[in-house]
Amino acid sequence: MGFGEERRTLVLVNLASIMERADEALLPTVYKEVGEAIHATPTGLGSLTLFRSIVQALCYPLAAYMATRHNRAHVIALGAFLWAAATFLVGISTTFLQVAISRGLNGIGLALVIPAIQSLVADSTDDETRGSAFGWLQFTGFFGSIFGGFFTIYLASTTVMGIAGWRIAFHLVALISSIVGFLVWHFAVDPNFAAGAILSNKGHTQRSALEEVKDLIKEAKAVLQVPSFQIIVAQGVSGSFPWYSLSFVPMWFELIGFSHKYTGFLMTLFSVSTSIGGLFGGKMGDFLSQHFPNGGRIILSQISSGSAIPLAAVLLLVLPDDPSSGFSHAVAIFVMGFLISWNAAATNKDRERAQMHSIISGEIQQIESEEMSDIKQNDPQFQDIELVHNNERITDLVYEEPKRNSSTEKLLAQEV
Repeated sequence: MGFGEERRTLVLVNLASIMERADEALLPTVYKEVGEAIHATPTGLGSLTLFRSIVQALCYPLAAYMATRHNRAHVIALGAFLWAAATFLVGISTTFLQVAISRGLNGIGLALVIPAIQSLVADSTDDETRGSAFGWLQFTGFFGSIFGGFFTIYLASTTVMGIAGWRIAFHLVALISSIVGFLVWHFAVDPNFAAGAILSNKGHTQRSALEEVKDLIKEAKAVLQVPSFQIIVAQGVSGSFPWYSLSFVPMWFELIGFSHKYTGFLMTLFSVSTSIGGLFGGKMGDFLSQHFPNGGRIILSQISSGSAIPLAAVLLLVLPDDPSSGFSHAVAIFVMGFLISWNAAATNKDRERAQMHSIISGEIQQIESEEMSDIKQNDPQFQDIELVHNNERITDLVYEEPKRNSSTEKLLAQEV
């Protein structure tokens, strides 16, 4: 893949990331209006996000399979089409059940897109620039949050030809997402499929879907048995609570008296601060990894995570629930957004781990199958042993001494 194709692909991937973040920001910013339209309580609205998250989690194995076995640009485009359709359906829904089904479809689209986007970005980076690359991805992605949040809140209090403004916002985001999906499908290039190359022509043998599923389950079991992975999952579950809770912040601002426009301003400010924080965290992660390779990124992540609790306490418990303290709320939410957003960019996955985003490393498998098939064809005395260690597949070459039969022993005796 040439430099021009790589740059074009990165631009399109970042556009897809922008629209993915815009789509995620739509529903939480208009919880109040959607709740009134479908007669749902805050608990019911929260269950919509929970349902989408469950569907998204269940689809990650499928996403891992598609990101490693198929053209990742096409996977991203497919995900964009799915979430665009789901967003359009939410815009025309009139009951809680309809919105829930649409959010489930939205979760499938997001699950397909996220591993493929991270994998393509990781392909163009090394350890010294990885943090910056993911920082820029987070930075551009938060422009989608700004667009989705501010634009939707601004339209929420209006009507267009008798149609509620929040429904118009959903339709517009669905339209733009479809356009981005079309562009990614036709103009983005996956280096593993450049010039129409097919994986099976690179040393892969065609296997049935059942064999692929068995391999996927085998990989999943191996990964789940790693203690470090279990700790990471436990931290991820607990660490995701605050971020999902933040989806109710726009509704909370409006309930304590802030106007639609000022709520939109506060959420835009939060998105700006998190985007700047992600870029800062990525660059600082690169810097610290060069001076402290074994702990630099982790220390930065711990500082970011540790600052979240006191800052959130100031915002939610210390500041008065009064719109007259708008400036204090703005300062608090900006500082909090900047400090709590370092983790993803600073400690993100390297090339191999990003490509196996949820379970397996497709590129490692591809390289192994190519090299091992060549070696075994040229020298049958080599056998490959697959080991799984720290979520990574390692292939060791073990040389076997040729078995000696009786004629071989006689020849050796004569030579001696």
